[in-house]
Amino acid sequence: MRLRHTVGAALGALALVLTVPTSASAIDGSFYYQYGDPANPTAGSMESPDAAVCINVPEVEGKPDTAFAPKNNVLDSEAMVYSEENCEGVGTKLNVEQELGSDVKFKSVIFEAV
Repeated sequence: MRLRHTVGAALGALALVLTVPTSASAIDGSFYYQYGDPANPTAGSMESPDAAVCINVPEVEGKPDTAFAPKNNVLDSEAMVYSEENCEGVGTKLNVEQELGSDVKFKSVIFEAV
């Protein structure tokens, strides 16, 4: 009887471990951008963002505004910015330490290790 309970508990614990999602790992560095009025923009940044996770730019999320002028200072990671939230729409790639002009408008970004 005890063996059956022990085996059942062990299988239950194993099932729980296998189904708990793991969190994405943060990567070192910063991702800079601007938002608001292009004539008088506000600076924004993401510090140590998660890798391989789509991140909506919080300052423009759910708004008609877009972020612009991205600068990728995230170590060993390329950034892909997207024209729409949830990494949809037109994508533009930024290599490590690359900066693009204010003509690049985006609402979300994802980082991939190189």
